Amino acid sequence: MKITLQAFSSSGGSYPVEFSDDAGEMRVFCHCNAGVMQQMCKHKIALIKGDIKMLYDSAQEPLLQQVLGSATYPQIRTRLEQFEKDLAAVEREIAKAKEKEKAIKKLFAYELTHGKKNPDAMNKTLEPSFYGQPKA
Repeated sequence: MKITLQAFSSSGGSYPVEFSDDAGEMRVFCHCNAGVMQQMCKHKIALIKGDIKMLYDSAQEPLLQQVLGSATYPQIRTRLEQFEKDLAAVEREIAKAKEKEKAIKKLFAYELTHGKKNPDAMNKTLEPSFYGQPKA
């Protein structure tokens, strides 16, 4: 199977997204800037999820259904679900790191403003060495 679908671009045009399973595994290639750089893009994700709103030409819906019904589709869908779980875990870690960064900046700003460490610094679960405490 080789199917090319046209996906909406952010600018209102379209990008070709190619699906093939000649080697027994589904391959997906998008011609957007991210796709050409072999990166994940919203076009691939949306079409793998079966989002017909991503189709530039609604007449291609039967072709999308053919992709979704192929024997190799369940494997790629499972991989997409794992990708999204892994990505969500990384995004949670990034959010935690940003909160930690914010707290460190706030505590150091206090020290710079008041000429002494914030008395609340000892109650924070941040890097102890930053506050002059020995590392455990």
